[in-house]
Amino acid sequence: MNTFFGYFIWGLILAAPLWWLWWRFRLGSLLWRVWSLLRRRSVQLPPQLEGLVILGKRQGGRGRKA
Repeated sequence: MNTFFGYFIWGLILAAPLWWLWWRFRLGSLLWRVWSLLRRRSVQLPPQLEGLVILGKRQGGRGRKA
């Protein structure tokens, strides 16, 4: 039982500062952004549509958002 409490206390001592660093530097959102950028794929358009798209910007008025 003493061994369990020893490891438990050391786990808390190590986990608390690591959790604080994770929270302070918002590493969760940073890793999520990096992961989404790495997974981003380029879109291949058919040749007849390539002339309609200019640098990926929408052309026209206010449309409905998906």
